Amino acid sequence: MHQSRKEQGVERSSRRLMSPDRREAVIFSQLEEDIEAAAEWSGGGQTSRGQSPRGQRSL
Repeated sequence: MHQSRKEQGVERSSRRLMSPDRREAVIFSQLEEDIEAAAEWSGGGQTSRGQSPRGQRSL
């Protein structure tokens, strides 16, 4: 998504002023949203080979 120059400047300033712990929390939050969106886009609900939907090994 495109941001205006003003928005970009405000975001850069806030990143510089933000504490490292808060910055890390924001990054993880954004990554989590991206992962959820990717799961929805790819069809989600897919289980890895050899596992049931509850995460237990199938026999």
